[in-house]
Formats: sequence, structure tokens, C-alpha cells
Amino acid sequence: MVTNLPAEAKAKWIKVMEAKTPEEKIKAIQDFLSYVPKHKGTENLVYWAKRRLAELREESEKQRHKKSSSLSFFVEKEGAGQILVLGKQELKNKAVRMLTNVRQDPKDLPVPAMTYYEDVAIQLVNPPPLILDSKLIAGKIIGLARNADAILAVVSNDVEFTRIREFLESNNILLGKPKGRVVIEKSRSPKDGIRIINMGKLVNTDENEVRSYLEGFGIRSAVVKVIGEVTLDDVEKAIFEATTYKPMVILSETRFNVGFPLATFDELDKLRRYLFESLDVIRVYTKEPGEKPTQEPLIMKRGATVLDVARKLHSALSENFKYARVWGPSAKFPGQKVGGDHPLEDKDIVEIKTK
Repeated sequence: MVTNLPAEAKAKWIKVMEAKTPEEKIKAIQDFLSYVPKHKGTENLVYWAKRRLAELREESEKQRHKKSSSLSFFVEKEGAGQILVLGKQELKNKAVRMLTNVRQDPKDLPVPAMTYYEDVAIQLVNPPPLILDSKLIAGKIIGLARNADAILAVVSNDVEFTRIREFLESNNILLGKPKGRVVIEKSRSPKDGIRIINMGKLVNTDENEVRSYLEGFGIRSAVVKVIGEVTLDDVEKAIFEATTYKPMVILSETRFNVGFPLATFDELDKLRRYLFESLDVIRVYTKEPGEKPTQEPLIMKRGATVLDVARKLHSALSENFKYARVWGPSAKFPGQKVGGDHPLEDKDIVEIKTK
């Protein structure tokens, strides 16, 4: 349910959004927490704020000790998305060797590698052995899980999978996808206002209430994308990033049913497709007038619009955008003329026209 924060807490949250350095953010979140009422409805929000404080303190400590020799578990993302591989070490290593050309088994640091689904590169991150009883190692694995776009559980049976699931959920990482999600893209120009792109359904609320709610948190200029079934509660979660959902794919030696996509070791093509689908991305190919489409796709989050593609290509394209022509699944007919808000689908081809 919506936390219904008092005006003082909302004002403090605006200070959090305005903070630049980790130290400024730490102080701002501490101030914000002191104004958050303590009751059932704010439990998740308080949990998120305290977790974010811990992350910021660690970040601040790293900045003060840049020459420290301490090991970092952070892995920079590459490709269409990052997938964390969890499970018994020998099974994880076997899976990564079969899916990629990497032969190194991790001992101290996570090992990244690439696998491919058609023309899309997907990054796999294989961490060192997970010791659930070690707060240090388990904490770093949770950090990797939060940073990853999806999780691949490599297991022998459902018992091993259940252990992984319980470990993640006990650390507030929920598996699967919510019915809907909200993406808030803030704008620096106050004249833009709040523009809502509804690609799903607002439940028990409407666009005016969403705008009013965002303005209460100092958000007065943004593009708000509604994907799937969304409530005002989901809008609040998008403001605070308080809930972490991670898509799950299972690679198993045996078959069982727990409601997630599952492939066996002799179904690697199927597994690669599941991994691609778990990232919730689409491929968009661009073209110039009279030319063939590019062979290498742009990777965009599902729900991306034509204007999102223009921004990714170059800021001048979005600033001088006039219209676009689209070929593919989202077009009613080949070469359909569309505006910037047109939502795209996987394997669309886009030709952008400027003023």
C-alpha cells in the first residue's frame, strides 16, 4: 500500500534526489528517515533506505581508500544485459564452459563471459564459491545479484533451487516479474512537465492522480512509462526503488516445476532464448533512407519508444526529431509514419527524420 508520507518526509526526499556526493546522500537519507513514520506501511521503504545507506557508506569508504588492495566484486555490464550465475561451483563452472569460451574457474573474483542468442551478446557473471554462512561473501553476492539484470540458477534438483531462492528472498530480492512496472525518466527542462506514456493499464488510479503524486515528491518534469498493470503503489516503488525483482532462469540436471523457465544441459539453445527473454529487452535496427538496415541492433528496454532510440543514437536526433518510419512487429504496415511516443517491439526497423 502507498505509504502516505507526511509533507516533511517528502520535502526531505527531495533533498535526497538533489544530493550529489555519497556523503551528501548519506546525510540526506538519514534526515529523510527521521521523518518517516514507523508503521507496517513503511517497513519496506525503511528497509530500502537503510540498505541504500550501507551501500553509500561502502562507496564513500572506497573513494577514501582508492589505493586499497581490498577485492571488489563489482562487474561492469556489457552486452544486452548481465546475468548472475548461482549454484554449486562445479555445476556453475560446467555451465559457463558450455555456454561461453571462458575456461577460468573463479576462486577469488567473479569471472565475466559472453554467451550469444542469435545476434545478441549476453554477459554471464560466475562468482566464486558462495558460503551462505559468511556474511562477507554472502553480502558481496547479494550486491552482484542487485546489479545483475537476471539470475541463472544452475542446480541438480529442486532442493538446491529452493535453497538459492530462500537465500535471495531473505535478502529482499524477489524472483520473477511484477504485473507491471513504472519507469520515471526525469527531465532537466521544467517546461516539459510530466508526460505519461501508458503502454499498460492504471489500476485504481488515473493519470491526474499519478501526476499529483509525483509532484508531491518534487518531480515536476519527467516522462513516466506505465508498462503492464500499475497501481499508485508501483509509482511509489519507482520513486524509491524500494523493491528488487529479478527474473530467474533455471539450468538443471533434472526436470521440476517451480514456475520459472527451465532447461536441461542438453537444451542450451532453449536456455539462451530463456536468458534473452529474461532481460526484457528488444532489438531495434536503424536505417538511412534508401539504405539497408544496420546488422548490429540497438538493445533497448522493452517499452522503449522511437524517441528513446533517437536519444540513444545522438542527442541532436532527439532535439530535432520530426517523425520516423517503422517496419516490423510494431508497425501497422511497412514504413508506417509514427511520432516519438510510438512504442517499439523486438526486431523493429526505424528510420528517423529530423527537422
